[in-house]
Amino acid sequence: MKASTIIYLLATGAAASRCKHRPGSSSAVVPTASASATVSAPVSATATAVPTSDVPATTATSAAPAGSGIDALFKAKGKQYFGTSADQGSLSIKQVAALMKSDFGQVTPENSMKWDAIEPQKGSFSFTGSDALVKYATENNKIVRGHTLLWYQQLPQWVKSITDKAELTQVLQNHIAKVVGRYKGQIKAWDVVNEIFEEDGTIRKDMVFMKVLGEDFVRIAFEAARKADPEAKLYINEYHLESASGTKVTGLNNYVKKWLAAGIPIDGIGLQGHLGGGNPSAAEMQAGMELLSKSGVTELAITELDILNAPADEYTKVFSACLAIDMCVGITTWGVSDANSWLPNDSPLLFDRQYKQKDAYKAVVELLSK
Repeated sequence: MKASTIIYLLATGAAASRCKHRPGSSSAVVPTASASATVSAPVSATATAVPTSDVPATTATSAAPAGSGIDALFKAKGKQYFGTSADQGSLSIKQVAALMKSDFGQVTPENSMKWDAIEPQKGSFSFTGSDALVKYATENNKIVRGHTLLWYQQLPQWVKSITDKAELTQVLQNHIAKVVGRYKGQIKAWDVVNEIFEEDGTIRKDMVFMKVLGEDFVRIAFEAARKADPEAKLYINEYHLESASGTKVTGLNNYVKKWLAAGIPIDGIGLQGHLGGGNPSAAEMQAGMELLSKSGVTELAITELDILNAPADEYTKVFSACLAIDMCVGITTWGVSDANSWLPNDSPLLFDRQYKQKDAYKAVVELLSK
């Protein structure tokens, strides 16, 4: 795919901003952060689950009857989950809670596990939002994908300012040990490193981790995560991995092979899936996933799916590609409905702003029901 312009948008109703990538986008809004710097008690002691007992009848949404939603249908095809991103604020919306029950079996935190939210000042950790999400997931039998331990965005200035190799190594190891260790046994998979590649398949040179530590930051991060939770699946998460002909796919694939050969504990590759127009065919997407599956990892997942205007055929292409690859364990959309999307004007999700099923939703259900 063509290289896209990086865009920064404020998520509606979110406690912190998000940054993602859309092919062909050009507008920009600089993100800000507002995380608290307080230290929270362990998740089991402090987090308050989002109430779901007062969820309205499904006529207020178009939630599927129990056992007939996309998550159940996808699992019946041998996949582990169909999920979405959310945080404490969105989960408190009654319509979101209803759809979470009917259609989603996994949740990824949008912002509450990013560095600026959890450790805004050095050594000062705030787990309020992440604790609430994990507690909600536990009480509602949802899988959690942790997102994300290392990213060059939503990174506090105090981290960006570090120039000493030993100091940054210690800071990175400590951050990962604290966060992953806190949720040991409660999070199925972690996006350990996020968006570390350029479009040409090389590692970003402008982020502090590469400037100070060089390529070794990958080893440091993955080894720290493995030590903190040996059972969690550890992922590289990246955008623009939809086609086997892409230079980023080739570059990432080669790096992962090298890192695995060096003993770095990488379990999976996450394909974000922020798609615009002119997307690859289902066969091309499948070929891209097949190439990545040969890198030596044991899992692939589509981790942040949304598609401009949500065409039914584009959504079914993505699901078809995942179904065709045994190693593809699940699909996560980036948001429940257009009302909660980071791209509210692009109508990119399976449910509209009134939380009603779109044609794309119905097409996916039809595909999975065959």
